[in-house]
Amino acid sequence: MIHVAGVDGTPGGWAVLIKKADRLIIRKVAILSDVLDGATDLDMIAVDVPIGLLDVYEVGGRACDRAARKFLGRPRGSSVFPAPVRPVLAANSWHEACALSRAAGPHGKAVTKQTFAILPKIKEVDELLGERPELRKVVREVHPEVCFRELAGKPMIHHKASVKGRDERRCVLTSSFADWHLVEKSGRNQGIPIEDILDAGVACWSALRLADNKGRSLPDTVPHDGTGLPMAIWV
Repeated sequence: MIHVAGVDGTPGGWAVLIKKADRLIIRKVAILSDVLDGATDLDMIAVDVPIGLLDVYEVGGRACDRAARKFLGRPRGSSVFPAPVRPVLAANSWHEACALSRAAGPHGKAVTKQTFAILPKIKEVDELLGERPELRKVVREVHPEVCFRELAGKPMIHHKASVKGRDERRCVLTSSFADWHLVEKSGRNQGIPIEDILDAGVACWSALRLADNKGRSLPDTVPHDGTGLPMAIWV
C-alpha cells in the first residue's frame, strides 16, 4: 500500500494532501516537521520548494530550473523562478538578501520579492534535511506547473490565479482523484486558498508516480549542492 504526501506552501504554513490506500486527507500544518515526523510511514513526499542550492550565482539559476522552464515553454515557463543562492538564507531583510545575492558571483543579481517571501520555507526545509539526512530519500522537490504539464500532457493555458486557471487545473485533478471535490471542500474549511489546494493535489499525484518509480528528474543527471542535497525538479 503506497502512502504519499503532496505539499505546497500556504499562508501560515503548509497545505498537505496525504493519500493512503483510497483515502485523501488534506491538512494545514504550521511547520513541515509535523508531517515529516511520520515520514517512516510515507513512501514519498513531494514538496513545492527549492531543495539544493547553488553557492555561487549562475545566470538562469540551477540546471533544474532551466530545464523546467524549457519543459514548460512560454508562458508557463516564467512561473519557474531561479532558486536563491545559499548565502541568501542568512538574510534578515529583502535588501540584505539582494546584497548577498549580488555578492555571490560576478553576474549576481538582486532577489525578487517573490523569492524573498518564500525564503523562510526554503530555509525550513533546508535545515530539516540537514538535521535529518534520512529524510532525503523520501522528500523530493516538485514544481506544480511542471506536474500539471506532465499530468495533462500539455502546459496549462491559463494562470492559476484566474477562474479559468483554477477550473482548468481542477478538471485535470478530477481525472486522477475521483473525490477531488471533497478535498477542496475540506481544504477551504481549513482556510487553505484554492490555488494551494490544487498545487498540493498535483504534488501528491507526482509523489504517487515517484513512489511507483514512474517519475523522472529534470535534468536527467542530478547534480548535488555543497551540502549533498540533490538539485532536481521531479515529475
